[in-house]
Amino acid sequence: MSNDPQENLPAEVTTPSRPPLTIMPAETPLDEGDTIPLEQPVKSQAIAVTQPGSAPWTLQQFFNGEIDLERELAARFPNVPLMSIIRFRSLGAKSKRGVATLATQDGTASTLVEADAASRAVQLSFSFGSMLTLRFRLDGLSDVDRSRWLELMRRDQGGLAFLWGQSRWEHDYVICVVHKHFTNLYAFSNREFEAAIRLTPDVTRQLLDWLESNWKPDEADDGTPKLLTW
Repeated sequence: MSNDPQENLPAEVTTPSRPPLTIMPAETPLDEGDTIPLEQPVKSQAIAVTQPGSAPWTLQQFFNGEIDLERELAARFPNVPLMSIIRFRSLGAKSKRGVATLATQDGTASTLVEADAASRAVQLSFSFGSMLTLRFRLDGLSDVDRSRWLELMRRDQGGLAFLWGQSRWEHDYVICVVHKHFTNLYAFSNREFEAAIRLTPDVTRQLLDWLESNWKPDEADDGTPKLLTW
């Protein structure tokens, strides 16, 4: 072995070869262990997510002009029971609550419409036989909401009529479709259940008149200051 250090060096010094660094496109999904250089910004991808409070899918498509809501509802509820009987009664002398009972001829299906004259709230209970009942509560309506719905329901040409308040689909609501020979009433709950019935023209008229009488402001509450007696 030579004492000269220059003679102990190899003729050519080589370093292990490394593959070139590849920057992956942002759209390419990453596997475990893959890294992205800090110099390369990550491109975010937009994902369509229904946020809380947004309209149900059917209403979204209707608002965008993609579907005919009347036909879509008829297709989803093709065989709704026909309510051809209606009866009225009061529920308590002090509470000022009225009840309208709508029923089919054979009594297999019925709907109770309860109206509170004090709060003007309405509750609808759809029953099949005596086994199952779905209840909807409309308590966020303004006087404008109620009067507008009554006006739309009484149009000669019929059509769609929404009964909902400022919260719209976030609370229970009703969609009606008025035809010449019948009216379809669809109730929707934010608790993800639905119900539907069909009304004859006479039942529709009587129900609207009854609701209007319960929704009228109390004559004693006309804004006139009340005299106090001691």
